[in-house]
Amino acid sequence: MMKKIFRPFWSYDLKNTEDWLHSMALQGYHFKELNTVTRRFTFEGEGLPQAMHYHIEYDKTQTGILPIALKNDGWAHVFHHHKWYVLSNEKPVDELNCYPIRNGIIKRNRSMMYLFTSMFIYILLTSLLFIFMSGFMLYFGYSLTIEANAFWISALIIGLFLWALAPYSTIKLYKTNSKYW
Repeated sequence: MMKKIFRPFWSYDLKNTEDWLHSMALQGYHFKELNTVTRRFTFEGEGLPQAMHYHIEYDKTQTGILPIALKNDGWAHVFHHHKWYVLSNEKPVDELNCYPIRNGIIKRNRSMMYLFTSMFIYILLTSLLFIFMSGFMLYFGYSLTIEANAFWISALIIGLFLWALAPYSTIKLYKTNSKYW
């Protein structure tokens, strides 16, 4: 039986996602694939519970070659899609001698954080300009007329979504990267 689970912000905190994959394996659901576009994890379910440790990597070089030290320590590829890799290991944590490095994900998170910070600053300045101009017009006696239009409703919904997404993403990515540094 296959089980699919939607996790929209899984890449913001990979340690949390890896722990979640581990807990799913302990429940008998073994990770099979990840759709990075729809943010869905697919599990092969109702199997034997297994203490499987996972590690998620982001590698722009896309070599897909696992270093010998990691292979010797029991790490194996479970999933690969574009630049994303998921590795697994069946050894207990105290017996693991080496882990894959996080350089790729740190660089990716930093770039994403800068993008969301820029987007938030743009949204903030645009909103302040709108508020300032509206206040200026009302102060000098001009009337504002906003027509009920689908454009305004969709602009409001998109604006509220971006107002929530940009600061959340910036703060979450900053906290995650500060744990890895």
